[in-house]
Amino acid sequence: MKFNEYGLLEPGDYPLTFDQLRQSILVKGEAHSLLPWDAYWRRKLVDNLEICVRQLWACGIEEVYIDGSFCTDKYQPGDIDGYFVAPDPMEVFDGTLANKLNRLDPYKCWGWDRRRFDAYGNLQLEMWYRYRVELFPHCAGVYSGVLNDKGENMKFDEFFRTDRDFLIPKGIVKLVKG
Repeated sequence: MKFNEYGLLEPGDYPLTFDQLRQSILVKGEAHSLLPWDAYWRRKLVDNLEICVRQLWACGIEEVYIDGSFCTDKYQPGDIDGYFVAPDPMEVFDGTLANKLNRLDPYKCWGWDRRRFDAYGNLQLEMWYRYRVELFPHCAGVYSGVLNDKGENMKFDEFFRTDRDFLIPKGIVKLVKG
């Protein structure tokens, strides 16, 4: 795993356990880089991510992917973004999945309505406030709300695999049980 000339992971899916993630360039940085790196903050983000992902796994969700600025050479990413493959879309739409997850989470942070503003005036998820993690469901009928260069609403699995301008393919991490 390495960053390309754009500071993105080379295209592809990188399956990692949490132990492997903590030992990767995403947390430790590149060995010979001259760029500053906030490994302490990145470890904290991974610790928070692990809490959320273990809750997903406990609910039978196996596929979880992460990306965002965390998966770039940015010194200090603001959060970790990602998505998971929800096997039953109806559980997402009717709130059953969020209820199951909130029974596991002491802060009841699961849900996908942005209701609180951050310091910059952006609406954020409760999950973001507690963990600095945003994990979205990917299933039939769920789209990201982000339009591609053709004006089409993108699904999370395509949205997370290109840069912000949808021009450069990039890699993402698939979290696996270890």
